[in-house]
Amino acid sequence: MLPDGVVAERAPHLQARVLRDLIDVRSALTSAERRAPAELVAAIDRLAPMLRFFRHGDGGLALFNGSWEGDRSTLDLVLARSGSNEPSPLTALQSGFLRLNAGTTQVVVDAGSPPGRGMDAMAHAGTLSFEMSAAHERLVVNCGIYPGAPIEWRRFMRYTAAHSTAVVDDTNSTEITDHGAMEYRAGNVLIDRADDQGAQWLDMCHDGYRSLFGIIHRRRIWLSPDGGDLRGEDLFLGPEGKPVAHPDKRFIIRFHLHPTVKATLAQSGQAVLMRLPSGRGWRLRAAGAGIGLAESIYLGEEGRQRRTEQIVLVGQVPVEGAAVKWALTRMEG
Repeated sequence: MLPDGVVAERAPHLQARVLRDLIDVRSALTSAERRAPAELVAAIDRLAPMLRFFRHGDGGLALFNGSWEGDRSTLDLVLARSGSNEPSPLTALQSGFLRLNAGTTQVVVDAGSPPGRGMDAMAHAGTLSFEMSAAHERLVVNCGIYPGAPIEWRRFMRYTAAHSTAVVDDTNSTEITDHGAMEYRAGNVLIDRADDQGAQWLDMCHDGYRSLFGIIHRRRIWLSPDGGDLRGEDLFLGPEGKPVAHPDKRFIIRFHLHPTVKATLAQSGQAVLMRLPSGRGWRLRAAGAGIGLAESIYLGEEGRQRRTEQIVLVGQVPVEGAAVKWALTRMEG
């Protein structure tokens, strides 16, 4: 377990499993009239708030590093048995996870390097990906992977393209070897966070594409105080202000949508309108890249493969670098 209370594999479903197992050990010791070691009690107290951190508005888990939504009732029971009422933090520095909350909007971001050797068997190349929910409805997701899914799906869902982040030249930001281990990890992940009068702002970057293309991926995200406006900027830059070493590589910024979201192109292809089951609407607009819709798949529910869609922003990285601005805005009425 990392110092911030996240399991070393950086996987929400393992967060729940480890916490449940430690609670069972504590209960067994109590039944045997034995005092639980202080280290075990402290571990439970650190794990529980971070399990809350990984839950969306619908009560299910965020989909990072081999996770699926999980059973809400089981998660409720585990947290109740933990005896911890400590709320989840907004920043987990050691593991690199960040959270934005405003109004009914919740955003969870993976701003950390994939786990190290020995802990990476199920890790995903999803650095700087994010998920977003509005009240109890998921909007932007990663593709996820449920337990027992076919082996080919388990491999594909580890790819960067299965996450709501940017991909350069159809290449994973962290290499996944034929044996399933990870090499050349997206490293030097830098994070800056600020809050101003209720608005929240993140500035993050990683160097996963530096050795191959001489490109640094930088992502900025801003959430309005009422949660109705999420703005982002993805930049593809040369390191230390230098030109891009291998220009004209194609980039794709992906926003995978939950299967319950209905999306349509609007404004002559300059925007995408999204409708949630509740009838609430959101709109995505972008500048600096072409915008479109493509097929996707969602494996975040146990035992189910569901077709869905993804919004794609496509462009090329010139020698001076590229910047793409986008905005997810709640549509009133």
